[in-house]
Amino acid sequence: MIRAALVLGFFTSAAMGLVASYAAAQGDNSYPAYRVSGFMEQNFTYEEEADPATAFSIYRARVGVAGRLNDLISLNITAGALEPPNRNPQLVNGFVDFDIHPMFQLRTGQFLVPFGLEGPEPVFLNPAVERSTVIRRMNYFRMFRDIGIQASGSQNGFSYAIALINGTGANAAERIDPKDLLGRFGYQATDELALGVSFHIGTAPTLATEPDRFQFGLDATWRSDPLIIRGEYILRKDERPGDSDRNQHGGYVLAGYHFTEELQGIMRLEMHRPDTDVDFSDSGLTILTAGLNYYLQGHTRISLNYEVRSDRRQNVDLGNLLTVQMQIVL
Repeated sequence: MIRAALVLGFFTSAAMGLVASYAAAQGDNSYPAYRVSGFMEQNFTYEEEADPATAFSIYRARVGVAGRLNDLISLNITAGALEPPNRNPQLVNGFVDFDIHPMFQLRTGQFLVPFGLEGPEPVFLNPAVERSTVIRRMNYFRMFRDIGIQASGSQNGFSYAIALINGTGANAAERIDPKDLLGRFGYQATDELALGVSFHIGTAPTLATEPDRFQFGLDATWRSDPLIIRGEYILRKDERPGDSDRNQHGGYVLAGYHFTEELQGIMRLEMHRPDTDVDFSDSGLTILTAGLNYYLQGHTRISLNYEVRSDRRQNVDLGNLLTVQMQIVL
């Protein structure tokens, strides 16, 4: 914990010092403008396995600074623990945005990669206490982030984000020459309905043979207060040298309903088939999640989720899971 605090403090102090120095150089100008941002999630979990287990944990804790240097340039520097269960503190976000035109924003650095809905969304915005298991299992990148450059924009209901990245994940050096190309195109079909399609073309960085990998995703969101319904479906193909390719697919549907401004109920059903060469009855995963969120202020909330989990892989005993989470967002 001391190490984590020191690292978080270093990144935050360094970033704020850079911004403060810039402010001093600019005199009384309105820029730069910055704010400290971050969040913490504390969980209590009860897992119904053959040997039931309970635990309190600091599930995530991140802090940083975000702000604008001028009308054109903004930055985000955030540090914290890696995705659970890894608690090692590292750089999370480290990127600069250049707001050139509504249809052309340039981002460079380490950032959330633009594939699907849950991946590029800050996790504290998710109506559930965690991204769906199927999205986490099919994700290639540590913390859903990588290092590279991205172009994005939106206009007249159309949006896009295309990134060229190392393909090795956050805080990892490039180990192969080919870069990964991925992106998402979105369309606001009506005031309530938003649609999206995503792609990812790349090369696995872990093997000397550099096998190809490919992902394709579809997503949709229906939002009409107090109801939200959204879902994703992903196809993934990984080349296996000297063998048939591994194909997998999966997705989820999530519904949320605000009974009051503070109280929201959610339901989520997810499915994952990790290998289409193996029968779903022998390898498939299904999870049904029911939950409640009580919003205290903004995105600060208390959440309760109960997951009914069925993992059909041999020698896997995945019990049901109860999670109570306190989420504090700056």
